[in-house]
Amino acid sequence: MNLIQRIDALLPQTQCGKCGHPGCKPYAEGIAKGEAINKCPPGGQETITGLAYLLRVPVLDLDISRGEAPAQIAYIREAECIGCTKCIQACPVDAIVGAAKLMHTVIIDECTGCDLCVAPCPVDCIELRPLVSVVPIVGGLATNDLERHERSLKRDRARRRYEQRNARLQREEEHKLAERLARSERSAPMDTIPVDNHQVVQDAAIKKARITVAMSRAQLYKSLKAFGHPPTFEQQSQLIVLQRQFEAAEQVLAMLEVDSPPATAIPKDPALKRAKIQLAMRRAELKKAREQRADNQQLATLSAALTAAEHNLHEAEAASEQPRPSLQRVEKRPIDSQLRQLKTALAYARADVSKLQRQPAPSVDELNAAQRRLDEAERQLQAHRPSP
Repeated sequence: MNLIQRIDALLPQTQCGKCGHPGCKPYAEGIAKGEAINKCPPGGQETITGLAYLLRVPVLDLDISRGEAPAQIAYIREAECIGCTKCIQACPVDAIVGAAKLMHTVIIDECTGCDLCVAPCPVDCIELRPLVSVVPIVGGLATNDLERHERSLKRDRARRRYEQRNARLQREEEHKLAERLARSERSAPMDTIPVDNHQVVQDAAIKKARITVAMSRAQLYKSLKAFGHPPTFEQQSQLIVLQRQFEAAEQVLAMLEVDSPPATAIPKDPALKRAKIQLAMRRAELKKAREQRADNQQLATLSAALTAAEHNLHEAEAASEQPRPSLQRVEKRPIDSQLRQLKTALAYARADVSKLQRQPAPSVDELNAAQRRLDEAERQLQAHRPSP
């Protein structure tokens, strides 16, 4: 076991980020390089003492600027849970179980009290409760060797769960990439150029990296908006972790985009773009004039301008090197506003009848009146529709 592993074995394995690192292992690497040993509030003075003994350095007091982190566990108010799975995704040790649109709950024996599940919850139904110990605590240190042994076992179990979770996520991502590759190969026609497997995997990785950047940015902005001003130390620590995750996601995306060969882009034709804009403007002007019932001379002028814009667009398309789209123009039917109103009235009438029928003891008069409104709405709709 090297020095980093021995340091990591003494850390509480909450992966909470209060030390300024995105997890316990990165903090262990920082300590091995000379970083202070008193930046872990969850570990407290016991962890500082163990690190000082291991590294043969003076024992320091806990850095109080990073706040306090007493032993705690997460608790989900299950009646308020909406089953969004955001807390499940945020938990670093898979201590929350549940499924989409179903109630979630915390496995108390596996929860490390990192509080990373609190911020993502959209309905604020997660709270942190103190972890009650049956063994007396004196001066912040447990006097019972059995409890220290239990904490050591829980640290090892949390580390294993954290590593297993990361391995599972890696396997799932590799499985998704393999499925995308298989779908691409199945969908490719036999007489086309063979699929570049490396390019397919690269494109899928870039797409996932962009999604990760977007999600990291959204989570960071959401936390910035939700936290107070100024934020508490715990909130500030979470913001640091979220900011670093966002920056790391951006770096991964940048590296993938650099390694990916640039796609052959068709150069834009400014003249063609201007012609399209002019045509859209002329159409909008003519439509507005017709809606405002303009005089015939103004309508004739705008129609001539529209014809000239269409002619200019055809000339620009002929002179442009860009491929012309193979589109088939379809004449749109005019919107029948009265038909739309009748359909809306029919939908409301059906909803009223359905609502009354679902009541335990509906009023007969109200139900008959609603049924008459429904029949009348159907009759008016049938009368308005032209006969085939």
